[in-house]
Amino acid sequence: MAKRISKPQHIRQVLGQQINGLLEIEPGTTKERIDIARAIAYLSSVALTAINDGEMEERIAALEAMEEERHQIH
Repeated sequence: MAKRISKPQHIRQVLGQQINGLLEIEPGTTKERIDIARAIAYLSSVALTAINDGEMEERIAALEAMEEERHQIH
């Protein structure tokens, strides 16, 4: 089973693997391999944005909860 991508480091690992794979292909290799690498790079970018957005949302929610708690104390 493939590793799930849930952290930025997972995306870096996948991109590293794809880059290394592209560096190893011989000239004249099928366009399909390059298209797959491009698709992985694009999806990695989208996944990284989603992960970062989710982390930011969690941080904002935590700050809002702290602010709400602070107002209730005073």
